[in-house]
Amino acid sequence: MKLSVIVPCYNESATVEGVVERVGHAALPSSWSKEIIIVDDGSDVATKAALARLEAKPAAPRVLTHEKNGGKGAAIKTGLRAATGDYVVIQDADSEYDPSEFSSLLAPIIEGSADSVFGSRVLKDNNVPYNAVYFYGGLLVTAVFNLLFWKRLTDIATCYKLFHRSHIPALLSASHDDFVFDAVDLTLELVSTGRVVEVPIRYSARSKATGKKLNWLHGIEILIALVLARAGIRPGRRASFARVVRFLISGGLATVVNLAALYFFTERIGIWYVFSSGLAFIVAFGVSFTTQKYWTFRSMDASKIRRQLPRHLSVAVFNLFLDMGLVFVFVEYFGVWYLLAQVIAGIAISVESFLLFRRIYR
Repeated sequence: MKLSVIVPCYNESATVEGVVERVGHAALPSSWSKEIIIVDDGSDVATKAALARLEAKPAAPRVLTHEKNGGKGAAIKTGLRAATGDYVVIQDADSEYDPSEFSSLLAPIIEGSADSVFGSRVLKDNNVPYNAVYFYGGLLVTAVFNLLFWKRLTDIATCYKLFHRSHIPALLSASHDDFVFDAVDLTLELVSTGRVVEVPIRYSARSKATGKKLNWLHGIEILIALVLARAGIRPGRRASFARVVRFLISGGLATVVNLAALYFFTERIGIWYVFSSGLAFIVAFGVSFTTQKYWTFRSMDASKIRRQLPRHLSVAVFNLFLDMGLVFVFVEYFGVWYLLAQVIAGIAISVESFLLFRRIYR
């Protein structure tokens, strides 16, 4: 039997060589062999140099490369396409997880008591404690998962998930390419198609200062994906639905800011409501730009930003006058209360903005 160890790697120059060395030395039960597949997800120069050193060694791991960063889920999918093992396990390149646990993960498979195995960080005291936000955030998303799907897992966000290769086709059809793939798509595929057993594992948590990439927004996205899954949205369409939900949340936040600013400028400062509407729109647009760009559409490429900025500003200017015009028409010609008029205008502009921004940031 062969175990495929997939190592998604993004900017892990300080740790990837040590992790891969430990994976290579990790003992497996008799009659088991392993292959190591590293997926460089558009890493920096230092990480590429570290991977080149690994490739130059005897019994070198296989290294696959993404030209641009596609997300952890995308890296895992690339590894799955290349995997030749009977079973697959995910190994992060950041040294938080100890490859010596592979034998423990395989034990329930060999015994015949499980179809898939999760390594739970919660079931064992860890040498390095969690950051409180990550710890309680992990407990929260796991609790929501258990509530929605009637399960009794302790750690759905764990990296260590070991499963049979028969799951690969279904996993490749999942639409998420980020951390949500690991926490939600992979977890749901395994728990819905067989017996999952959790085993305690050692875990050495790291901080933002030492390269931790997860943040609280990832937790929100996991929760959104869980709700969409419970609502029956198919894996291949969840990412698209999730983007719409993120857009609506961002738009809702901008709308609240818009209304608050409109009330403040009109009632507290005494500015004519039409001018107040314009000022409020500018404030709200700043909020919308930040959340839509960096959360909804996740456009981080600097070269694209230079191209996108004038287009975004053009939409902003157009929407500014459209907002003021709609509010004026609703108030003066239809007798709508100015705050309600702003809500109606905001909804119309939100739909138009989503369609335009989707083209700008694709």
